[in-house]
Amino acid sequence: MNAARLDGPAIWYSACNEDGASETAALRPAGKRILCITASGSRAFDLLLADAAEVVAIDRNPAQTALAELFATAYVHCDYMTFCGLAGLRDDPGRCGHLDALLPFLSAPARVFWQRNRGLVADGLLYCGRWEGFLRRFRRWAGARRQRLADRILACAGPEEQWALWQEQWDDWQWRMFLRALALRPLWRWVLREPGIAFVPGDFDMAGYARERFDHAARRLHLARLPFAWLLMSGAYRTDVLPPYLTETGHALIRERAGRLKLRTASLEQTIAAADPGTFDGASLSDYSSYCDLPVQRQVWRDLARGMGPGAVACERKFFNKTGMHIPEECGFSRDKELEERLNVSDGAWFYSFVVAAREDVHYG
Repeated sequence: MNAARLDGPAIWYSACNEDGASETAALRPAGKRILCITASGSRAFDLLLADAAEVVAIDRNPAQTALAELFATAYVHCDYMTFCGLAGLRDDPGRCGHLDALLPFLSAPARVFWQRNRGLVADGLLYCGRWEGFLRRFRRWAGARRQRLADRILACAGPEEQWALWQEQWDDWQWRMFLRALALRPLWRWVLREPGIAFVPGDFDMAGYARERFDHAARRLHLARLPFAWLLMSGAYRTDVLPPYLTETGHALIRERAGRLKLRTASLEQTIAAADPGTFDGASLSDYSSYCDLPVQRQVWRDLARGMGPGAVACERKFFNKTGMHIPEECGFSRDKELEERLNVSDGAWFYSFVVAAREDVHYG
């Protein structure tokens, strides 16, 4: 069995690269104990906003745990304006001072990490990840013309106007050449240093899939209303188009519920294998299968069948690695394919497809 890990300890993801509304629709977290993968922390905070009774957030990368812990601490100890400054939602020359004020409230591992990596707060916590840095560099590399065109697309009044502009001006030879370059696997492995590329089947058309999903978003979704679209196409969030966990209302609710969050540095495989029967009422798995082969996927789902109670739901995203869609049904789960398809269409981070599976009332050891 093979699984990969991102280089650590480094922060790979610092902003919200998914649409938490999809997981909320799939898991209905209110009053439940939910397991999730930490990454930037946004997924865990979205689950708190959905009123989960407890969120157990795990990540094998201690840097991601340290980031989520700093965010969680900022919710509790910072007013909203200070929180926005630290996060990077507004200019704030005092970010290092805000960090210093929060250090005493952090666990020892998180405190040591941030003492050693103070420079990461320079542009705001939301933009300190490698992926977010790449998005900002890509916008610069795209040049002034493409930047202006991206801004025009994000200013469209609706999908009809947006789709017309996309077809007439965005989808040109340069865009198609970029998508072909995006499918170069050495780029992912050696430039982006993305280990998950090893698990994408050799016959999967990465360029064709990316183009189809971009076309879907331009035709069906109103990009100006999607936080992910602003992050992807402008390199930063617009302050009136924020993920819920970054809004003033979200800040107030998460402050009240922060005690429900448990952060652990551990792998999904280890956590699920060690869980007692029926420990979790739901699981938000992100795209964990991007980093493992079929035997690991199968073991995770078998362990989920033991660690989740009857009727508990797991939601998984699939990125370029679409293998293993059938595995949940082999392991005592029933898939809600109708909901999966709705999420495939509506998700505001449009690259993913979904597996939504409920544990049946059987035991799998």
